[in-house]
Amino acid sequence: MRLKSALKRGFAFSLATVMVLSTAGCGKSDNTKDNSNGNTPTGTEGTESSQKPNSDKPYDGVTVKWALTDNAATGSETKEMVDLIKEKTGINVEFYITPTSKAGEMDKVLVSLMAGEAIDIIGRTPLQLEEFYKAAVLEPIDDLAKADNYDMSAIYGDKIVKFEDKSFAMPAEKDIWLTYYNKKIFDDANIPYPTAEGWTWEKYVETAQKLNNPEKNIWGSFMSDDVACNYMLATQKGVSAYKADGTANFDDPAFADAAKWFFSLGNDLKIQPGCIDLASGTYPYNSFMVNGNIGMYVYGGWVASALSDKTKYPRDWELGILPMPYPEGEDPSSLTITSCYAIPKTSKNKEAAFEAIKTICENKYTLGYGRVPAKILTEDEAKTYIESSLLPKFKDDNLTVDDFMKGWFDNSRLYLSEKIMGTADTTIGQIYTEEGQLYGQGQKSLEDTMKSIQDRANEAIKEANEQ
Repeated sequence: MRLKSALKRGFAFSLATVMVLSTAGCGKSDNTKDNSNGNTPTGTEGTESSQKPNSDKPYDGVTVKWALTDNAATGSETKEMVDLIKEKTGINVEFYITPTSKAGEMDKVLVSLMAGEAIDIIGRTPLQLEEFYKAAVLEPIDDLAKADNYDMSAIYGDKIVKFEDKSFAMPAEKDIWLTYYNKKIFDDANIPYPTAEGWTWEKYVETAQKLNNPEKNIWGSFMSDDVACNYMLATQKGVSAYKADGTANFDDPAFADAAKWFFSLGNDLKIQPGCIDLASGTYPYNSFMVNGNIGMYVYGGWVASALSDKTKYPRDWELGILPMPYPEGEDPSSLTITSCYAIPKTSKNKEAAFEAIKTICENKYTLGYGRVPAKILTEDEAKTYIESSLLPKFKDDNLTVDDFMKGWFDNSRLYLSEKIMGTADTTIGQIYTEEGQLYGQGQKSLEDTMKSIQDRANEAIKEANEQ
């Protein structure tokens, strides 16, 4: 669903404490330099540039500032990406470091941008970028792409992030949900490994029930308390969170059915931990990776990257993967979310920043961290990527090219947003989390829960439209 426009909200904020970390480790330097030929690229004033009229790296020597948390900035993938940007474009990257925002807090990078801080690159999901757009801190990139003769649609299809028909971000990677399974648990239970064809939720539950073994503390299934799980069956059935008139659609029976089904897996069928156990933290989101007693786990593609790191997540069992299950009678589908890169209005190096995010979005998946590229790949390109980059990371798991093609590169499959996207979507997500927990923990009936979600969502939509 195309994101609906909403007028800006007023924000009360305090300026976050931030730190700029130079990739060269030299701190801040005087980047001013006389340019006698008068060819300084627009937006690079005040930065060092060695641009030459015939150079294939017109922003060679320009420095851009990339907003990241300390953990992200010091990660090996980020370091390799910075080196690749330098190699391909000549652009230097500095980091603008901010702490991770806590639950309920405003994004600290957004706070800094609203205060006028000069930042050149930010990375967020489309839903998160909507908040930046509402705060009027994002730079449209259509003119930058046109000036560069860069056809974004040809490279990324419909994944360009747009608000009111203007482009504001390009996508780098897709996080596509999969079914992960522990082959050892299947072997111990003498149950054949499941196959991708016809892998429905009905078959998933049936398989989990066979794997479940309370005496041996074996769970057949695991899904965390991510709010997307509450309504994912409705999403996969094509039911919109909004009615045609823009009001909430949570009174559609599909949403009640989805919530009832999800919470029944743990509370009634007991094939996975119940809602109270999940809420208490007894079974954290990474239980499948660290415990070794869970048969199947359905979650985002980032899990595959995590499981490929046996130093962080040591295991003595082989991993199997399948596409995400889908409701019987519906077209095969998977939930997904996209990581995108945008340029703030406060950027002093917009053209150089555009060159840098082009490099990130086109090349991040090639660094060998198990990413699913958002750029359009041909079937042959996808297979070559799997063979050269993905399979070596799982050499002990006997995974195949076909496994990854069916899970991540099946062009006949529907890929649906894992998040509700539209007017007041962030607030609605919070409402759904709160109300869903009350229902899952037995504090509220399903009927009262869905009525509360519907009423509160409509109020949030009304408030957003009135601002």
